[in-house]
Amino acid sequence: MIVSSHDGRLRCVTQSDHAHLAADLLALWVTDGLPEHPRRRELLFAAREHDNGWQEADSAPFHDPETGRPHDFMTLPRDERRRLWLRGPRRHAAREPYAALLITRHALELHAVHRGDAAWAETFAAWHALAEELYEAAGVDAATVDADYRWIDLTDVLSLAACGGLDQPVERYGFRGAAADGVLTIDPFPLAGVTTLRVPCRDIPARRYVSDTDLAMELASARWRELAVRVAAG
Repeated sequence: MIVSSHDGRLRCVTQSDHAHLAADLLALWVTDGLPEHPRRRELLFAAREHDNGWQEADSAPFHDPETGRPHDFMTLPRDERRRLWLRGPRRHAAREPYAALLITRHALELHAVHRGDAAWAETFAAWHALAEELYEAAGVDAATVDADYRWIDLTDVLSLAACGGLDQPVERYGFRGAAADGVLTIDPFPLAGVTTLRVPCRDIPARRYVSDTDLAMELASARWRELAVRVAAG
């Protein structure tokens, strides 16, 4: 879950809804050869499904006993991260091995800071083993994955910024993105024109939650609304 503070409340966006926004951005991308990309379908699928392993965690979210806030995509404990980043790509491994490989690559890149940490050794071994299986099933080489992964990474961080998950502007692969007051700016601008996209979200009180049940009850009673994201040139 992506959790951000606004007007004394906590805005909660599920990882899946954030991923759908990333895919919507990629679907509208008209520069850099994306419309004619030979694996465009797989890229869109991977962008939309890159966080599908979070579905269970977002359906029954955990609270952080230390802060009293909901655990978000930055604070979720290691063991749960390992489970969700394995089940996510495995859901699509049989029918969409290349997309599943890009999702696995995403897990490895997100957690690169933990490489070499003995506490994470088993987790990285499991991710690498899955990646090897998917390389064979997809029949691609590392250079292809490197070139295509940038689109998953780029639209992921742009969507995170729009959903309130990043406080600072982001720069990736020659693009700069920034979000403020419901507007996501991208420079250079890659879409055909200014557009508005919408993301489901819920607002809950910014209080200390004492248990997972306490958090779940608050989320269950919160009304869903749409966060409007205007995408414009930077």
